[in-house]
This record gives sequence, C-alpha cells and structure tokens, in this order.
Amino acid sequence: MTTAVPAAAGTGTTAVTPGAFEPAAQPQQPGGSAPDTTPDTSEPAESPDSTTSPDAETSSPAESPGDAAVAPAEPAGEVADPGDGEIQKRYESMSEQERQAVGEPAGAEVVEDEGLRWQDFTHGRFYWTPETGVKVVHGSIYGRLLQLGGHAVLGVPITDETASSGGGRYSDFRTRDGVIHSAIYWSTRTGAHLVQGRILEHFRDIGEDAGFGYPSTDTRTTPDGFGAYNHFLTPSGQREDASIYWTQPTGPNAVLGAIRDKWAATGWERGPLSYPTTDELSTSDGLGRYNEFSGDGTFPAAIVWSPRTAAHSVQGVIAQRYAELSGPEGFLGYPTTDELPTPDGRGRFNHFTGTGGASIYWTPQTDAHAVYGGIRVRWSQLGWERSYLGYPVSEEHDIPQGRAGEFEGGFVEWHPDQGQVIDYPKRR
Repeated sequence: MTTAVPAAAGTGTTAVTPGAFEPAAQPQQPGGSAPDTTPDTSEPAESPDSTTSPDAETSSPAESPGDAAVAPAEPAGEVADPGDGEIQKRYESMSEQERQAVGEPAGAEVVEDEGLRWQDFTHGRFYWTPETGVKVVHGSIYGRLLQLGGHAVLGVPITDETASSGGGRYSDFRTRDGVIHSAIYWSTRTGAHLVQGRILEHFRDIGEDAGFGYPSTDTRTTPDGFGAYNHFLTPSGQREDASIYWTQPTGPNAVLGAIRDKWAATGWERGPLSYPTTDELSTSDGLGRYNEFSGDGTFPAAIVWSPRTAAHSVQGVIAQRYAELSGPEGFLGYPTTDELPTPDGRGRFNHFTGTGGASIYWTPQTDAHAVYGGIRVRWSQLGWERSYLGYPVSEEHDIPQGRAGEFEGGFVEWHPDQGQVIDYPKRR
C-alpha cells in the first residue's frame, strides 16, 4: 500500500468542469476560391462590315452602324454560405427508420454564425459545423441536452448517437472553444446522464458501462467545491454502488462496492478519509481489495476489504505505520476493526488478522506501534493499556531468549524454547 495526497462526495448540482483537454484545432475557413470575374479587356476584332475608302488619305475607318458592341462580362454567381443545404442533405439521405427517430422539421434552420447551424425536428436536432459536418441528437439524449442548457453549455455534438459497450447509447459533445469534452450516456436502467472531462476519460479507461457501470447521476461538484463526481450502477448491481471522484491534486479515481459503502458511512470526502487517491486495487494474495485516500493531507488513509473481514478503515499515524509494515501484504494482515478510541480516551487503535492476532496502538506521547502474537496475548490478559504496562513504546524486537516488547510501564518477553511469555515492570 502506498501513500497519497490531500483533498471531500455527497450531493451536488449540475455539471462542472473536472479537468480540461487541449483545445481543438482551429477550424479551417469554409469555402474555396471565388470564380474569376475579371472582365475581358482585349481589343475587339474588326467588324466584317467595316470598310475603308480607297480615296481617303489617312482617315480613320468609319464606324459601321452594324458594328457589335463589346458585351460586358457576365456577373459572377454568389458564393454559397458555409454549410448551406448540408442539414437538408443529411435528412434526405436518412433511411425511413432514421427519419422516424428524428421526426419532421419543427422549425427553420438557425444560422448562428459561419461556424454553426442547427435545426429542430420533432424528436431531435441536427447540428452542422465545418469540423464535424452534420451530427444528430435525438430522443432521451436530446432531451437531457436541452435540460442541461443545450449547446450553449455543453457545446455541439461531435458524434451521432452511438452504441456503448454495455448496451446503452451515448453522444459526445465538445465546447466550441475545444476545451471541455462531455458525453451523455443513456440506458434503460438509469436514463440519460452527463459524464464530463477527466471523469469521462477515466470511465472509458476502466471499461465504460460494460466494465464499470451506467452513470446514475450527472457530473456534479462536491459540496466543498473542491472536486467533482459521478455515481454509477454497476452491470450486476441492483442499486447505485460505484463512483468516480476527481480533484485537481488526486485526479479521477473509482471506488465501489463494500469499500464505497464504508467510505460513505465515514462521511464521504467530508469525513476523515477525504478523497480517494487510487482506484480499487487488489492485494497480492488475490483475496483482498483496497482504496487509498488522502486523509488529513499529512497522513494517509485507506479502506481495506477481504471476504473474511469485510471493509475497515485505517487512517492517520496508524495508517502510516500500517503502510510501513507492508499493509495487508505484511504480517499484520487485514484490519478487523476501523480505527477506534481506546477505553481510557487517551489513544487510538486498529486490530488486524496477523498471526495470533495483531494491533497497532497510538497515543500522542508514544506514537504508533504494532503488537502481535504471544506478547499481545499476554498484554490483553493483563488488561491492555489499562494494565500496569500501559501502551507499547517500541516495536517487538529480538532478544537472546526470543522476542520482547517494551511498554510504558514494563516489558513482555516471549521465550519460544521454554514456551513461556513473561512480563515484568520497569525498575524505578
């Protein structure tokens, strides 16, 4: 288990910008070169009706009334405006089934500028830009687009509606400045929802709706305004059971299932664990799963799950010590409790599965130390930290007869050759 960074999910409002993309290339100027309309200025040929008098000395030839006047050049035809007729061509090229999906024209074509045209139909809208050509949004995705503010907010569609990997449908959008990339996904299970920016990118990286789930919310800001998130319904889930959270320091990370439930119970990102800093990861034994979190910004936090122990959180100095001792990969094993206060109110602890049982105990005066095996058993028999031994002040270490642990008020030694565990107080 590694260490992470700082940062707070719950409910929020509609779309934010969780990260940005490189701006799209600037559109090329539409249209081509205008036809040459320069009038012909060459000298006209002499008229066959023009004659010269043989008696005339150097007189100029008389102008015959039959001479044809030079015809002016034909005026050039008007250059078509960018995108003229493209929406109509697209509509006419559609199959009967496609036309039924978009319906009939419901208004005149709107020309916003030379880079954008659109036209409403009874069930959808056609968009034209020089970069994308004509793209169509319709049905539930079109309805959600309008609810979210239309192309003024999300930008124009850069794809037609497309089948997603899990059997849903989606359309991609990009703002006209090329910065924000979004998609509206639709499924029969969740309806139509917006996924945006870095969250959209990560959603596709980890398997889209076939591998991760269907968005069940739009991309929203977190209550603290520091991040953004989407909730999802996994392919086999019966309820909303997965999320992707993003902040600038942590990037986008996925949390799901029992680990997500535990995180929610601690207060989401507003609780002591703060934001996830990893996706859900597998332990080396293949049995467990865990997510790391940014904790208090100084010390890390994690939620660790196994089939035997369920999901439990570790945080602060205890989490740091757990990580130093290799976390679930090490001799301490999986946590069997969340971090809890000690009965005397002075310290904090987690219990773990380690051989013979294991714990990490912490107080401000003693720091965090692991205690396990026979030494831990003897300490527990005496009354834990309420015994004369108090709290551990060192890690278990080798001695000539075996192993020993030091406590505030004394020592516990394990002598394997004799099969003994003994305790004794410190000399005053």
